[in-house]
This record gives sequence, C-alpha cells and structure tokens, in this order.
Amino acid sequence: MEKATCSLEITILSAESLRLDGRSVKKNTFVIVTSDSNNQRSTSMDKDGGSYPSWNEKLEPLPLPNSVNLITVEVQCKKSSGFRTVGTCKIPVSDLMADYTPAHYLHFLSYRLRDRNGERNGIINFSIRMVGSQCFGWSVPPQPLRIPAAAKQKNAASGSGTALGVPVPVPYGYEHGHGHGHGYGYGV
Repeated sequence: MEKATCSLEITILSAESLRLDGRSVKKNTFVIVTSDSNNQRSTSMDKDGGSYPSWNEKLEPLPLPNSVNLITVEVQCKKSSGFRTVGTCKIPVSDLMADYTPAHYLHFLSYRLRDRNGERNGIINFSIRMVGSQCFGWSVPPQPLRIPAAAKQKNAASGSGTALGVPVPVPYGYEHGHGHGHGYGYGV
C-alpha cells in the first residue's frame, strides 16, 4: 500500500432532490467518501431529512495516496431490504488543485449525483481541503525569513528588494499587432 503524503479534510453538508426508484427518499441516508480501496469515511445516518438530508458532519481526515486521481462520493439509503445506493459522483483530484489555488484552500463544492443507470439523481454539497506537509508538490509555506534591521535599512536605501508576481493568462486570439495582420482573426 502506498503511503499517503496528503489527506483530505471533508465536511459533508447536505444533499438535494434525492430519489430512489423514481420516488423521493423518505429517511435513513448517509454518505461514504472513498479515495481508494483501503481508505473510506462515512457520515452518520440522517433519519428525518428525506430527499433533502443535512449532515453538516466533518469526517476524519481521508488519506490521499499520490496515485489517486478520483475521489468517490456515494449517498446510500438504508431500506428494510438492506442498503441501496441513491447516487454517486466522482471528483477529479485536479479539481482541488486548480492552477493558482493556494495550498490548503477550503473548497465549497456541489456535485451532481448519478444513479446506477447514469441518470441525474440529486446534488451533494460539501467542503473539502487538502492537508498535510506535502500535497502533490504543494508544500506548507515556509516560515517568514527573519531579516536583520541593518539589512532592511540597506535594501530600503538601495531600492532593491523582492517582487512577487502572478502570471496572467492571455486570452486566445489576443490582438498583438493592432490590426496589422498579427494575432488570430485580425487582419487588414
């Protein structure tokens, strides 16, 4: 088993419009979140929420091995005949690591659930955050560098210092040449 260098801190908030066999779910729903065959967490059962259950339950941190690409969230219902899957969604780990999202960012997400036939079957609402010292190349921000007061005065006098910038993507088809045939879709 691969050792996880990162974990997911997940709070299952609620679900909406849950149906089972074409009928509104009446009670006894719960959620199971799985990262791989060895790691899963579940909520307690919502006994009275019906088709709109509410858990607002923070799960134990879920280990996230580096080889995992998808997280599975499954809503189940306890029936007299056993447990039935109401709906499932698969969340790409890349959704949690968007281009310029800071490490350990708290995401509030809503995903469409699908039943066993692939039909739409409600929505699940949750929050999720990646935690750990190493999360897919994201490291915990280092402690601030302590600069002696004399060095601060020297840098202030010389005008040197550190600048921080964030690259800004240029939209496709950006006009470079102001109508001189440069760029895409622009010409004279």
